[in-house]
Amino acid sequence: MAAPEYTTCVDRKDYQDPGFPGGGFFSSLASVIAQGGLDLLLKICAYLLHGRLVCLGNNHQCVIGRVASFETVDDKSGFDKLDNDFSINLALCPDPLSGLQAGAAHRIDNHNAAVAGKQGELIKEQPGMPAPIDGKPDQKPSSKFAGTFVKIHTILSLSNPIPEDIANESDSTTWHLPVFHTEIEGDRTFVVCAAATAVWGPIHETVCKVPVIGGVLCFLISIVLLPFLPILLAILGTAWVAGSNDNRDFDGGGDLKADDLVLMHGRWAYDAGHGGWNELHPVRHIQKIPDDEVCRWEKFDDLRDRWCDAVGKIPQVPGTATEPPNDASDAQKETWDAQLRPENRWYFHPLVDGCRPDDPEPPA
Repeated sequence: MAAPEYTTCVDRKDYQDPGFPGGGFFSSLASVIAQGGLDLLLKICAYLLHGRLVCLGNNHQCVIGRVASFETVDDKSGFDKLDNDFSINLALCPDPLSGLQAGAAHRIDNHNAAVAGKQGELIKEQPGMPAPIDGKPDQKPSSKFAGTFVKIHTILSLSNPIPEDIANESDSTTWHLPVFHTEIEGDRTFVVCAAATAVWGPIHETVCKVPVIGGVLCFLISIVLLPFLPILLAILGTAWVAGSNDNRDFDGGGDLKADDLVLMHGRWAYDAGHGGWNELHPVRHIQKIPDDEVCRWEKFDDLRDRWCDAVGKIPQVPGTATEPPNDASDAQKETWDAQLRPENRWYFHPLVDGCRPDDPEPPA
């Protein structure tokens, strides 16, 4: 089973603010349709799947860190549950907990120290990023970049993270740990949006795009269809249920737990759909690393290069059986070609059902 992938990213110069209304707009699927019609739902779909992620230039990014926390669809409510990606926050190696200072006042100090680390570029604010939807003028590190943090008790460890909404939290015993956000893509957005497109797509592509009056006509048609809203909601609700709750076990690898040391491989992007941060989205490959030496400062560079080089050669499962995915790296294509050679296509053992490659012609 291949890692799921439904989204694309856009170049920073091509990003467009979606202009969604504020307030409690996203409280439910029904409110979205009632306030803006199915055309607004399709605009939300387009933004979630193909608009909110800004490419940061590496579709084959490798990262090594310790699992600091998880974010699941169960942590969301209302219409936010449309996005059912399974998120893992990584404390970046090497030595992710060294040098941390306790208290909210040192939140940005900890962030700057992590940025100066050996993988700090991954969580560093990149130039030219668009303003995020939920960005605030006074947010830190900047109005365009909120970063991602996890709270850790100074006496505990990554294996015992502090819940976000804990009572009687002590500022003097809490680390605000900068983390790298990663997301395994869920399929609910894709499934629901495909159903909405089947219902409304023809109107969206014709009437709604009429110059000047298209938006008004779209809204009027959606008002006319309001009596059929229960039927529309039933169709979309069926699609909603069909979408899996999350994809934490996308490749049959079993559950992870806090403090596990892992390597991840995927697309590096900036998420403008929240307060603004960098993330790995989608995650295409995850594996546990059994050797804690990787997280030691003096050994990290060598071991990271070796691990990432080896993982970078693994081709993703292709769309067809005859060629690798379009965005496969040169190393992945080389592995793919080697796997297709007759001498490497054995099933039981090469001595039983294998073959030998033709001997090369001797030199003249």
